[in-house]
Amino acid sequence: MNQDAYPAWNLDLDVAAFMWPSEKPKANILLQHGLGEYTTRYVHQYSELIPKLNELGFNVYGFDLPGHGYTKGVRGLVNMHEALELHLKARAAIPKDLPLFLFGHSLGGLVTIGSIMKQQDGLAGAVVSSSAMQKPSSIFERTLGGVMAKLKPEGPMPLPRPGTEALTRDLELVKLIDADPLMDTGKAKNLVANTILEVSDQVWSWAQNWKLPVLFIHGDKDTSTDHRNSQKLFKEISASDKNLLIYPGGYHELLNDTIKDEVLPAVLGWLRTRL
Repeated sequence: MNQDAYPAWNLDLDVAAFMWPSEKPKANILLQHGLGEYTTRYVHQYSELIPKLNELGFNVYGFDLPGHGYTKGVRGLVNMHEALELHLKARAAIPKDLPLFLFGHSLGGLVTIGSIMKQQDGLAGAVVSSSAMQKPSSIFERTLGGVMAKLKPEGPMPLPRPGTEALTRDLELVKLIDADPLMDTGKAKNLVANTILEVSDQVWSWAQNWKLPVLFIHGDKDTSTDHRNSQKLFKEISASDKNLLIYPGGYHELLNDTIKDEVLPAVLGWLRTRL
């Protein structure tokens, strides 16, 4: 579908940005997509999350990261440090008249976590789905990642990436994903992988300062990201209002998975009680 088919958000940044207003707004929410995908997938997929959030009373804001969706750039190539700065600027551009929540999935989950690390003030809560958080890196990983990111930033990292069949057990949806020209399902690039490690390491060193209400969700059969890192981060943070839902058998895109009718009410219910 053409970008013009979606409501534009006049964000003064060089990215494709969108805003879906609620008829009876109670809060704002900034949605951040994952690696290789794009914001408007959350209108028709992910259990129609954006319309459901509108119904709940959320004005939904979102933007496509560089190299993703309708934003220009090498497909799938994004520097996580740049992504964090874009996220913070997008947050600052949202009107302050209503409470602001965050939602981030996968790579977007890590962007959301990093954004919270940079600035907690002005936020009411966050939902982090299938976060791309990595375990604390070794000196070898940091050195190798840094070298590869400098020598071949656009090169694919020398590790396998699960195929689209690892995203969801809904085989009809897998066919749609495979046929979607806006989806980039190739391996993560060296620059992406290295900056994911760097941001993850920063988060681990800061985690005890986390005070913001948060809901983490993850499937224990997710082969794209590791649910054990969500569990570890949940334990590390000092927020008094923190929740963790690990779904047995759940794949990477929980709101697209065969258990979506269990996951969606949990996410919306958590948000509803904090409005």
